Amino acid sequence: MVANATQTDLDVVFIGTASCTPGVTRGVSCTALRLNWRSNRNFGHEDQQSHVDGRDDKKKKTLGQKKRSPSSRGGRQQNNEPERGPTAGTWLFDCGESTQLSVQKTSSIRPGKITKIFITHCHGDHSFGLPGLLCLMGTDRSRSDPPVEIYGPEGLRMWLRVAVRYSVSRVVPPYRVHELMDVPMAPEWEEGHRKNGRFYFQLKRDNNNYHASQEVKKKNDGDGSSERKWGMQGLAGADPVSWISRAPMINLEPSKDFGEIPGGRDIYPEYDHPQSTSGAPIWQVEKEDDVSVYAAPMSHGVPCVGYVVQEHDRPGRLRPEIVQPFIQSNYKALQAAGFRHPMKVMAIIKNLPVGGSYELPDGTVIRQEDTVEPPRKG
Repeated sequence: MVANATQTDLDVVFIGTASCTPGVTRGVSCTALRLNWRSNRNFGHEDQQSHVDGRDDKKKKTLGQKKRSPSSRGGRQQNNEPERGPTAGTWLFDCGESTQLSVQKTSSIRPGKITKIFITHCHGDHSFGLPGLLCLMGTDRSRSDPPVEIYGPEGLRMWLRVAVRYSVSRVVPPYRVHELMDVPMAPEWEEGHRKNGRFYFQLKRDNNNYHASQEVKKKNDGDGSSERKWGMQGLAGADPVSWISRAPMINLEPSKDFGEIPGGRDIYPEYDHPQSTSGAPIWQVEKEDDVSVYAAPMSHGVPCVGYVVQEHDRPGRLRPEIVQPFIQSNYKALQAAGFRHPMKVMAIIKNLPVGGSYELPDGTVIRQEDTVEPPRKG
């Protein structure tokens, strides 16, 4: 699908775009986010304790200034601690029916590279493909690989556990499910008329005038937020026969024999989150080194969330035209100190923290602020 696209650090691939049921040529909802991160590699950190070579007559400079004590490894990193780099992988958003087939038709996505799966809501065109996809992934992964992290509204954990156990799918890879708890219905939905005990939500009859009333409110109250209130309707217990209400009552423990491992979290909403608007809750789903994932409730006929992936600010680029001459002048000394490829010192300098510095064998001190551009906005 993206064969002719230029690869970047972050690619979006549409695996399934149909609604309700898959077609002959289109699968239902599934979107992939490929994180083409390059893991930070730290060179020369193993032994950076300095020693004195006995020469006290060196002249001192900054950026091209000299100090007395080169490192036993050919350099000394000052005020720096190694940082763990982000993990590469592919994330899927929704996993509708036939995703297992659609993934195999998408040359840019490898099942074994999928590390996280995010489900927005329980409808089958967004979730029916999950058990089958896990079976496919299990044939392309080692059992020692990190577990697949799965996220979705409450009830997902037990639903997947039942599906895997009923189908005796021992081929699934290790996984754990993190549930987003207490997902409310949007304020424009209300409980519908019960027929034969059926419980459901429908749009309010005056919803067509909702946006017009919001405009009036904005003129009177500023932003209209007082009109749009997020309640706690649609949660577990509101409908006593719903899956969300009944799932906690099912006596079926997780089993490693069927892939599920401990560690799944119950993630509760924050109504005072800085990114919350109109009183809507926010779920802090994940926070990794270079990216954060948030969820917010969406307007739908069942509890539903949308996900936001926010890339953190990234380190600035190294200015090689400044650094290379100093490394070249220390090339042989760096080789003698244990650097097989002395130019790799540039990676150490690039990863210096703000205010950090690095000392070359001849005592040259290279400062981060002189050689690295300002951070790039995520």
